[in-house]
Amino acid sequence: MTEYLLRRVFYTLLTIFAVATVLFFVFRLLPGDPTMQVISPAMDPAVQARMKAAFGLDQPLWIQYGVYLKNLITLEWGRSFVSSQPVIEILEYRFWNTLLLMSAGMAFTLAIGISIGIIMAWWRNGVIDVVGTVSSLIFQAAPPFVTGLLLLMLLSYNLGLFPTGGMYPPGQRPDGVLSLIMMPEFWHRIILPTLTVSLYYITTPMLVMRDSMLEILGSDYIELAKAKGLRPSRVMIKHAARNALLAVVTLGSIMVGFAIGGQVVVESLFSWPGMGQLMVEAAASHDYPVAQGTFLTLAILVITLNLLTDVLYCYLDPRIQVSKKGMAT
Repeated sequence: MTEYLLRRVFYTLLTIFAVATVLFFVFRLLPGDPTMQVISPAMDPAVQARMKAAFGLDQPLWIQYGVYLKNLITLEWGRSFVSSQPVIEILEYRFWNTLLLMSAGMAFTLAIGISIGIIMAWWRNGVIDVVGTVSSLIFQAAPPFVTGLLLLMLLSYNLGLFPTGGMYPPGQRPDGVLSLIMMPEFWHRIILPTLTVSLYYITTPMLVMRDSMLEILGSDYIELAKAKGLRPSRVMIKHAARNALLAVVTLGSIMVGFAIGGQVVVESLFSWPGMGQLMVEAAASHDYPVAQGTFLTLAILVITLNLLTDVLYCYLDPRIQVSKKGMAT
């Protein structure tokens, strides 16, 4: 197992290195001059040269690449072209905001989706099964911004039950993550974005859990458990659902990857100051250091979650053995 873990960590680091390299060359091959935001053509040529030297853009490309890799390791990701604030400080604040929203959305999605999937499989072809399948497909067919707009119109504008956006009331910015999650207003404001994320992504764990449960319910050991006289609830939860969860675990990291892409829409719609909204703002203002840092941070998050999913799957499924070569079989 140790050799397998080391191999997976090596591949993870190699993937992060490849993504970082691609981002470096993509942002430097984009049309236009990225320094136009801070270096005006009307400036004196000597001033322009000094400012380009300050950003390290006067060096050959291979030297810039070497400095870029060193700065990645030391977390010196440069400064924003717009605010001159260190990129790592901007990302740190926005990252936790996105992580809180995404964690709430995924936790609610998995908890409700898995629970309904179990019920749908146990009473298959019943009313709950049919209604759940049709409803989930309808929500997945609607883009997140449509669902979010409908929730805003109904629950915010018409009924006034929730704020229309923002993570906290104006003028009450918390000092840190801990003080933020201690604010009752924060939990009130996170409900609508969480519902928007959950209604769109709940179809996947629900239907995967249903199909996996149906396959397992036809297994011999389930028939044996029933023949022993075990309670139906014990058979459903301990024997069937426990093994069916493995299929959902496999899809966990994939769902997170898609959810991160959806954060751009949800955060923009609900004025949530997270990584998705930061990505849009940085692209609109041509703030390349911030945009590059945002893409890289989200990529590292997805790649790391894939690693954790692989390791978790090996521990949950006793049928998987790790060979002497460090490969899961």
